[in-house]
Amino acid sequence: MRIGIDARFLTHPQHGGFKTYTECLIEALDRVDPVNEYVLYVDRPPAQDAVLPRGGNFTVDPTAGDFPLIGMPWREQVRLARRAVRDRLDVFHSPCLSAPLRLPCPLVVTVHDMIWNAAYKGPCFGKHSARRRLMHLYYRKIPTLAIRKASAILTVSETSKREIVGAFRLRSERVVVTYEAVRPSFRVVADRARIEEARTRCELPPKYIFAMGAADPRKNLHTLITAFALLPEPLRREYPLVILLGHSALSSPLEQHAVSSGAADQVLMRRLSPTDEELALIFNAASLFAFPSLQEGFGLPPLEAMACGVPVVAARNSSIPEVLGDAALYAAADDPAGMAAAMARALSDEDMREFLRRKGLQRAARFSWDACARETVEVYQRVCGQKSSIHRGSAAAARK
Repeated sequence: MRIGIDARFLTHPQHGGFKTYTECLIEALDRVDPVNEYVLYVDRPPAQDAVLPRGGNFTVDPTAGDFPLIGMPWREQVRLARRAVRDRLDVFHSPCLSAPLRLPCPLVVTVHDMIWNAAYKGPCFGKHSARRRLMHLYYRKIPTLAIRKASAILTVSETSKREIVGAFRLRSERVVVTYEAVRPSFRVVADRARIEEARTRCELPPKYIFAMGAADPRKNLHTLITAFALLPEPLRREYPLVILLGHSALSSPLEQHAVSSGAADQVLMRRLSPTDEELALIFNAASLFAFPSLQEGFGLPPLEAMACGVPVVAARNSSIPEVLGDAALYAAADDPAGMAAAMARALSDEDMREFLRRKGLQRAARFSWDACARETVEVYQRVCGQKSSIHRGSAAAARK
């Protein structure tokens, strides 16, 4: 087969999310599939540090969106559709929610969750540029059309599958779950000197509760700060709350909330952009990872914490219990007192800490990008009417 992938996030500067999924999937396809041919359509010439496959069956094709104002839609709906004809593709995979709609071959689209549906449902209010308003309209319409057109939809959890099937009234077999996994860099680091060096460089305390923030309100950091303030003061002083912020604009409202909660002295904001290796060291230095998110399609950060041997307290909603299983302590996302009790137990009960550490390492090891890649290739083959040539093994069953 000749498989085309919209791999624009391989060369996109934004980290996390679609970029992590695209990089890890393509890295794994490079490892597990030496047979099929792949054409990776990036949106700009790759930088020197871009993650690119080494296999001879992979071709990287820079296909830019160079049309004024509507560059990305023009690239996706016109240029990629033309590339699919030129390259005689057997299947086209869009891993980033939206997709070209006029293709000469079957379409596979990855829909990570249904969070986007709520985000783009209403009009784009506020003082936004014309380009921003056009992109809002584009993402209101195109993902829905792509999902209805796709021969198969990939998603990253059974929770997301149920939501997609229900929202679009699809046959269950059209939606296939291919779980994500952690990268090898997220692991227990035995070299304490490296951990201490990273902790000192990032100005982190000797012990701390770790959390990560983004601009999306569903990350629920205000509730986490409220819960932290409910901890006994000696516990707060021994284990300050460190929040790694994805955007500097987040710090001011969170700091104000910490002040009003009475825990400002023990809530530390850190605006950092660490590599995976550096983030793994920050995880390793932490005493606890807190994940109070209101909704997730998969939720990689707590699984990354588990792979680094860090106990996890998480919100009990969406896909989070499905992914973390019995390897975490849970509380309702809107229950600060319950969250505080779970954090206090994880910090004070040594037997529980060891249980969570051991179960977390076992849980993280159940997920594999190679398994995800094999299952993805099976979907490519299915929509093209071919029998599977990639050995899947028992990885999917092992994650149950």
